[in-house]
Amino acid sequence: MGSYISLPILALAAALQASIVPQFSILGGRPDLVFLLVISWALNAPLAQGVVWAFVGGIMQDLLSAAPTGTSVIGLVVIVFALDAFRQQVYRVGFVTIMWVVLAGTLLQQAIVTIVLLVSGFDVPIISNIGYVVLPTVFYNFLLVFPVYFVTRRLQKRVAGRERFFT
Repeated sequence: MGSYISLPILALAAALQASIVPQFSILGGRPDLVFLLVISWALNAPLAQGVVWAFVGGIMQDLLSAAPTGTSVIGLVVIVFALDAFRQQVYRVGFVTIMWVVLAGTLLQQAIVTIVLLVSGFDVPIISNIGYVVLPTVFYNFLLVFPVYFVTRRLQKRVAGRERFFT
């Protein structure tokens, strides 16, 4: 059931990210709502659900951007697999874990997107991209990760309760 609810949630997040969120961007860059939802879900879900969320979120994000379809999927799926390997090494997910995941995940996602865009023939000025897109995105993601994580975690618990009821 957790995979089924990914479509409407991530479609809404991608639409908000493409339309409303850029209006509030003061520093450049913008929060990556899809990324935050995917990592928040993947931190406490089986690998298969995390991959579905990464795939659906990446496709939704790319359909509403100028990037080639699949650009965001690559980064999000890599991050979900890395999260799964990391999660097996830690006892529980805490404040510090979430902060490191946001920092490393945002940097990895932005690096993969930049590489794919460069390979696809887009002109991406690396230095200004780091200062104007990557660093502000890390800042915004730090600000929003805990509210997004809290809501996502509550939704996961509700979905898990319903799955036990229907099985």
